[in-house]
Amino acid sequence: MSKIFSFIRINRNYEEYTTHQVEVINEYIKRQNIKIYQSIEIEINTPNDEKNILDFLKNCQNKSTLLVSDLTVFGRTIETILEIVKFLLSNKIRIIVVSQNLDLIDDNDMLTQMILGVISMTLKLEKDLMSIRTKEALTAKKLEGASLGKPKGTIQKSKFDNQREKIEELLSVGLSVRKIAKLLGYNNHIGLNNYVKKRNIRQNLPNALDLAS
Repeated sequence: MSKIFSFIRINRNYEEYTTHQVEVINEYIKRQNIKIYQSIEIEINTPNDEKNILDFLKNCQNKSTLLVSDLTVFGRTIETILEIVKFLLSNKIRIIVVSQNLDLIDDNDMLTQMILGVISMTLKLEKDLMSIRTKEALTAKKLEGASLGKPKGTIQKSKFDNQREKIEELLSVGLSVRKIAKLLGYNNHIGLNNYVKKRNIRQNLPNALDLAS
């Protein structure tokens, strides 16, 4: 019989979730009268910590069995869950999911492939629904008269910012925007012209005498 590892996802911010996992797994162990070779516990308090899961689960040996309370221990998105499940199965690690009553044997097992297919379909559905929700919310706001996008007058960062002092200097000595664009290596002067206008650069320029002094 393969070695059985149990996996507990510990969250200090949600102690009830951790306790529930322990109870579910202990009940399963007692009911099935099995012995756990090693218990793996990983503290994951934020989504950013999830990247550590795969590193820890690599401790599981090939052809071993991983016992978990439910699929949510692997991640907080279906995409993450699917990635980890596929990783484990590709390394010949059987996954027993107690709450969902799943026994994922390996990636060549027909029933396992069907279950993974359903999870993949759910992932696609989740993305489609998210896209639809976003579009519907934007449309609703537009119908209510809300202004979409950035507030009017917002000035965004520009590729011209790095050479602003040079641009101001050349404008001060009378060069046209077209000539400045060519001099600084920009293929199109229109973008530079819009940059100068939106930032009112001409109105704030020092005169040529100030530059020469």
